[in-house]
Amino acid sequence: MSRLFSKYGQVSMEYLIVFGIAFMMTLPLIIIYATQTGNVQADITNIQAYKAASKINDYAEQVYYMGPPTQRTLYIDFPAGINSVTIAGNMITLNVTTADRNYQVITESNANLSGSIANFEGEHVIVFQAQQGHVNISER
Repeated sequence: MSRLFSKYGQVSMEYLIVFGIAFMMTLPLIIIYATQTGNVQADITNIQAYKAASKINDYAEQVYYMGPPTQRTLYIDFPAGINSVTIAGNMITLNVTTADRNYQVITESNANLSGSIANFEGEHVIVFQAQQGHVNISER
C-alpha cells in the first residue's frame, strides 16, 4: 500500500513540475502581449488624433478660400485621450495622453482661425464659418 501512494505522489509531483515549467514559459509571452497591445492602442490614438486635426484644418482652409458667407459642417470622431483642443492664430493643437506619454498634434493652417472645440471622446459636429479675414470654428 505504501508503494502505491509513493507512485501517485511521484506522478503528481511530475505533473506539477511540467505545469510549472509551462507556466514559466508562458508568463513572458503574456507580458510581451500586454505591452504590445498598449503600444498598438497608443499608435491608433496618435493616428486618429492626427487625422482629426488634419481634417479640421482642411475644412477650415476650404471655407477660408471660398470666403464669406460660406459655412460647412464636419462630423468627426475624436479618440479617447484628447485632453484639450486649442485653436489660435493659424494653429490647431490637440493635447493627447496615452498610457505611456503626453504629446501634441499640431497642424498649421493658411487661414487665420478662431473658436473652440470640446475635448470629449466620440462624435463632434463642427461648424466652420468664413468671416472677413478669418474662419470661426464652433461646435453644435
